[in-house]
Amino acid sequence: MKYLSLIITFLMLAETHALVRKASEYYDKSNDRNKNAYIAQELYKSRYYFSSVVFAKEHLIEGKTFSKEFENLLEELVLKTGTMSFYGLNPRVLSRYPSPSLKFILGLRQFNYKNYEAAIKALEGVPEEHRFAPEAFFMKGSAQNLINQLGAAQKSYNTCIEKADTFENRAKNTKLKRYFAIVKESCIIHKARLLFKDRKYAAALKAYEEIPKTSYRWPYILMEKAWSAYHLGNYNRTLGILVTYRSPLMKSYFFPEAEVLSALSYFKLCLWGDSLNLVNQYYSVYRPHSDALKSILLKEKSSHTYFLKMLLKPIKEMEDMNPFVRNLMTQVRKRVKFSLDLVNFQKAQNELKFIKKLKKSALQQKMLEAVNGAISWRTKHLNHYIKKQMFGFINDMHRFSYEMFNIKLEVMSLKRDLVYDNQKLISNRSRGSHENISRTSTEHFFEFNGEFWADELGEYSFGLKSNCKRVDKVKKVSQSKRGRR
Repeated sequence: MKYLSLIITFLMLAETHALVRKASEYYDKSNDRNKNAYIAQELYKSRYYFSSVVFAKEHLIEGKTFSKEFENLLEELVLKTGTMSFYGLNPRVLSRYPSPSLKFILGLRQFNYKNYEAAIKALEGVPEEHRFAPEAFFMKGSAQNLINQLGAAQKSYNTCIEKADTFENRAKNTKLKRYFAIVKESCIIHKARLLFKDRKYAAALKAYEEIPKTSYRWPYILMEKAWSAYHLGNYNRTLGILVTYRSPLMKSYFFPEAEVLSALSYFKLCLWGDSLNLVNQYYSVYRPHSDALKSILLKEKSSHTYFLKMLLKPIKEMEDMNPFVRNLMTQVRKRVKFSLDLVNFQKAQNELKFIKKLKKSALQQKMLEAVNGAISWRTKHLNHYIKKQMFGFINDMHRFSYEMFNIKLEVMSLKRDLVYDNQKLISNRSRGSHENISRTSTEHFFEFNGEFWADELGEYSFGLKSNCKRVDKVKKVSQSKRGRR
């Protein structure tokens, strides 16, 4: 079996080198008007995908012929190398051809440049049965949402969910199945956000429940579910959702906003001591670590490589730098778009290694330059994304620090009002009871025994009683004062 595997590998390598040699000869001698399209096809067949992209783009820029075969090539190259490969093409070039793949890239480009109406128009050029259709409907819905076409956005998200589900069931390749599952989850989440925006909080919560706990997105939507419960006035459920982040399985996820929302929920229940405990913890634990992280990052803010190199370091080195670094890097790595871009970056690096082993020629030199350029551009892009996420975290820490300060001021003000009015709150902080838990007919009650079980994550609710009712204090008159009367 081992010998058979070696023979197959040798034959594949021989075929690859033959295709590259053929492309090289064509590159040196041919004056064919479709020269770049032919070379792109040959390089694709030999698995030099990033090199193939260069010649495919040159053919598009030249504005010559466009065939069904070339469209199929573009579609495969987008899948193999990512949307970033064609992102830099001029919009005039992207809109010149009857190509769903290029319309998809144009829509993405217009969306990122905030030209939302132009993005919608471009994305309408992707047929409903095209494999990029689910993601096209996702972007289209997001563009419609941002220009407040809420009904149209909801329709686009529903179509995205339906199409992605169909393609997922139809796909035989595991990676392709996962791709369509991710697109479907993205549309479900954005549909839930649309409902939240429309103040339909119960419907939003129901939509969020469709995301499985195995999804990379699930830890992030807990925060959004908690806000939906908060706006429904179910503060115990809000606290239960947020306490999920304290599970050992969730230790890589820390959201400053979760601390603020927990403090707000205690505040709404008039459990002011719990609110102040969270505020003080925020200032004594999290803020100093954030300031230390900021001092590290500011030194390298102009670097185009530092943050990517940091992400690729061994976990132990990240932990030694700052308590937040490992957690932040874990979160960044699990961002679906970033994860795909990182995989494609690593693919480009591997391709470069094989190009260096090819026989020196004019084509080999061009391939080297092209893939080196692609790696350089992708390095800066990935580095910028990581830097943006890390500085965004620091900014959130400081922004929510201000929110915590306001909560503290409000608690102090209300306590002062109680003193002035000679009143007190009706009860003290207690352990809680299931009688205080609001649940639907499909939800069941189980006691929490101090352990986080994976299948229970996200299903918690506190059972705290509201402490907001005020009563007058009893006035006591001493015997000595009575005697003096």
